[in-house]
Amino acid sequence: MGKTTYALSSFKASETPSNMEPNKPEEKQEVSNFRRILPQVLASTAKNFLLLDLGMSISIPTIVIPALRGLKNRDPNEFLEFTDVQASWFASIAYICQPIGSVLSGIVLEPLGRKKSMILVNIPHIIAWLMLYFAGSVTELFIAAILLGLGVGFMEAPIITYVGEITEPSIRGIMTAAAGIAATLGFSTVFFLGTQTTWRVASLICCMVPISTAIAIFFVPETPYWLLSKNRDKDALKSLQWLRGWVSEEAVAKEFSEMKRYSENANKCTPCQKNQVATCTHKESFREKAKEMLRKRTLKPFFLVLAFFGFCQISGMHGMRPYLVQIFETFDFPIDSNWGTVVVGIMAFLANVVCTICVKFVGKRRLSLISMAFTCLSCLALSFYAYKILPPGWSSFDKHDKGAIHDLNGLNYIPMILFFTLSFATSVGIMPVPWMLVSEIFPYKTRGMASGLVAALNYIMSFITTKTYLNLERTMSLWGTIFFYGICGVFGFIFIFMLVPETERRTLEDIEVHFSDNNRKMTDRKIKKNTSFDDILNAQSGKKGKPEANGCDNKAFETP
Repeated sequence: MGKTTYALSSFKASETPSNMEPNKPEEKQEVSNFRRILPQVLASTAKNFLLLDLGMSISIPTIVIPALRGLKNRDPNEFLEFTDVQASWFASIAYICQPIGSVLSGIVLEPLGRKKSMILVNIPHIIAWLMLYFAGSVTELFIAAILLGLGVGFMEAPIITYVGEITEPSIRGIMTAAAGIAATLGFSTVFFLGTQTTWRVASLICCMVPISTAIAIFFVPETPYWLLSKNRDKDALKSLQWLRGWVSEEAVAKEFSEMKRYSENANKCTPCQKNQVATCTHKESFREKAKEMLRKRTLKPFFLVLAFFGFCQISGMHGMRPYLVQIFETFDFPIDSNWGTVVVGIMAFLANVVCTICVKFVGKRRLSLISMAFTCLSCLALSFYAYKILPPGWSSFDKHDKGAIHDLNGLNYIPMILFFTLSFATSVGIMPVPWMLVSEIFPYKTRGMASGLVAALNYIMSFITTKTYLNLERTMSLWGTIFFYGICGVFGFIFIFMLVPETERRTLEDIEVHFSDNNRKMTDRKIKKNTSFDDILNAQSGKKGKPEANGCDNKAFETP
């Protein structure tokens, strides 16, 4: 778990560390940039089928709940029903199971590898989709939701590490952002199926996705870094040749040499790293690996990402997603509520496309600020509308007399537009960016453990946000709940502005050097370019160099 490794670095001339050893093999560019990038795109696309399934798993309650509560599109032959409390549990129970899946993922990820793990994760989802289709009781529905939750949690770690380890720094941000496109496409697909067929048939159609995913992933290579960690150098070299455009060994000689150097160095135990021992023969215990989690270079990015996820959870859209149909009905949308969810999914999909295109040029930090600003403004405007137009105390969980709000003279277009804006604003930045950070912000030695733990905690927050939505509406009414989300968004904007650094166009070594400097304050958001992991070691051992200029100090490897 502690050996999760760095994304491949192309090390352009401007990115090569100043202390690189001389006489490194020269890397020849024997293929076009298009051919070099194409296999990375193909491998990432195969992985993205998992995220398509993830999006479907998260959004399926949105079409099941209104049907079983008798609010919308109930099949006359359907014999199952939900109470309000059962609906809130069905919407949230998958999230509380996802941390268990994350832990299981961390256990099998290192021995099995990223590729086999991504194939294995499809099994519980195939079973879950079939159980939903054939469900004969509410209990079976909950078991299927639990399996979906376990599968989603299980897939996070291999997904996060795979894309980081196969892509070059120049396209890592784009490839990570593209994952959000696949997830939101899953949302849109389920929402569309909800307008065309029953939730049971929709579940059967969704079952085709994990089957196709397992087949697609079979044809992509394992990551070179995992193969190097298992001393399979020849296989790692072949994998790198495939990922860089099916090229010769000479074309990737420089990158492969740099990968081996860094992999060998970072897999050493902490004392051997500190003393720069050439060969480490020690095997770190679980206790020693756990200690790495308590070092500042892990705790600082851990706090940043976890807080970012927290503000994303309470920004509005996440808590409301399972109940969108009934919320739209309460606002008396001028279009059918099920089609309203389809538009919400389309807006989220388009937002992720915009994020993928713009992240390289705009940067993750600026994109997050813009996203959070429009998210909280949309929530505040929605709450003001609900406060002024809807009768006092209205909740989306109650059945209302629509005659009380029908005389609106077209004003019901306002909440519809605001909800679509909220969906776009949320998905363009604050939803995809934290996952991008997870794949790059943690140090080498703790990336597997830290990313799995932060994903698990994020799912716990997801469970709390979704499960408590019913309680929030019962306590504060619909307008008060949305107003609460808007105020949380204001604090989220302040958090991003004050603390979140820009990681775009920075190598993974640059990022680790930044967080390994214990003299840096949390408000120091500037990550310097062209730094090297070796600078930390040189600073620790007292060798010549300019560690201060590279943001390193002698405390980087001290035992806490």
